Amino acid sequence: MVSSHIFACGEGIYLLTNPNFGEDDPVRAVGWAESDYWAKRVWETPFSGRLDAPGAQWDGPPSLRLLGRPEVLSFASVLDFEKAQPGARRATVLVAEYRVSDGAFLHHVISGTNGIKYFYASDEPLPEDLPVALDIRLPEHK
Repeated sequence: MVSSHIFACGEGIYLLTNPNFGEDDPVRAVGWAESDYWAKRVWETPFSGRLDAPGAQWDGPPSLRLLGRPEVLSFASVLDFEKAQPGARRATVLVAEYRVSDGAFLHHVISGTNGIKYFYASDEPLPEDLPVALDIRLPEHK
């Protein structure tokens, strides 16, 4: 367990829970992060940790090709892919997130179609930058 709502499964895979989604703190998403540090920085709210990121614990991001995404998840390829998706004007959002307490930069996030989010470490991502975390939202139980 990385935090009360972030559960490590090994090799950079995490289960993300949210008590607001139902009883017993149900899993809301499956995530990948290059380290426990980035798992906390991306999914822990508010993030109060240090900003100097340690090296990666795990290999680079997994392929999302099975989900129809580009083989390489570079910033440019993901942004181009997500903008080209049907409904992209509603779905694709590129946002820089900052810590409220001191205004420190946390990450850039591309919110893609079908509940997939890609997180990048740089405040000015380069086209070849790879994500430090991925968030694949599970369908809501109705």
